[in-house]
Amino acid sequence: MGCRSSKLCLYSPCAGTRREEALKQHKTLSQELVNLRGELA
Repeated sequence: MGCRSSKLCLYSPCAGTRREEALKQHKTLSQELVNLRGELA
């Protein structure tokens, strides 16, 4: 699990997982933003 801590790790398994996590996080943040906008409107 050494590559987990390195942001420069671009080996396929690592990069794929990292990309999935980033996409999930982006989706969550986008949803929160939509919710906040709804509350402010």
